[in-house]
Amino acid sequence: MGKKIAIVVGLLGLVLFFASGYLFAPPDRVLIQQSLNRAVDAARAGQPSPVLDKLSAKFSYGGEWTNRGEIAKVIRQARPEISILKTEPVVAGNTATIVSPVSLRVNYMGIGVDSTLPEVTIRFEKETGTKWILVPEPRWRITAVEAEALPDY
Repeated sequence: MGKKIAIVVGLLGLVLFFASGYLFAPPDRVLIQQSLNRAVDAARAGQPSPVLDKLSAKFSYGGEWTNRGEIAKVIRQARPEISILKTEPVVAGNTATIVSPVSLRVNYMGIGVDSTLPEVTIRFEKETGTKWILVPEPRWRITAVEAEALPDY
């Protein structure tokens, strides 16, 4: 009888370990805001890897798929200063949207932009990532940035 209890307890512990990424994750709204803030901070610091980690593989900018290598190059060289004025997402299942004015200040290859775009739409999708190599956890990644008159780099 003692062996059976030990096995059941061990299996339960294993299930809880693998489910912990989802069971103890912050609310989706918080995860989205954290993801967005980390990407903005990393872009300002000229660090493309954390930004690319927050972008979905199907990321599009202004309605067009964008090469990740080009994104990394712009971030590294231009260090864009991005301020998203309203960061409260509207979550619907596994997708979310933030619509906000965005202040953008960047100088890339002699082209300078210092303006506020009145209405930028940032779209997110919930994806599954891992922590501790094996434990699945929710990750919100940016799938699209859309607005009229987005700077073209």
